[in-house]
Amino acid sequence: MNHKEYKSLLAELNESNKDEKEILLAKLRNEMDSLDENLAKILNKRTYISVIIGRVKRALKMPTYSPEREREISKKINKFAKKPLTISALQRIYERILDESRAIQKNDIEENEIKYGKDK
Repeated sequence: MNHKEYKSLLAELNESNKDEKEILLAKLRNEMDSLDENLAKILNKRTYISVIIGRVKRALKMPTYSPEREREISKKINKFAKKPLTISALQRIYERILDESRAIQKNDIEENEIKYGKDK
């Protein structure tokens, strides 16, 4: 949603009666549900890639955690923040995503060590 669409919806809200507001609410919730579904699909794809990256790092005898790479990601995503999403909010969201990526990579390594032995 861009700023123009946002302003248009606010105007629609201010000019609407109760029934129209309820219809608008349902419409917005449906749109939010669709966005949530797409976001979950994107996060799932990102997680698959993260697991593979973890396996590549392990094959290269590299640590899973890379503070330099996380700082690089952090700087890069700042340019994607657009109001009303603030840079600090986007940073917190990405911190959580990166935390979960590390945890999933660690879990994947532990599961493979149990299945295939520590040296594989």
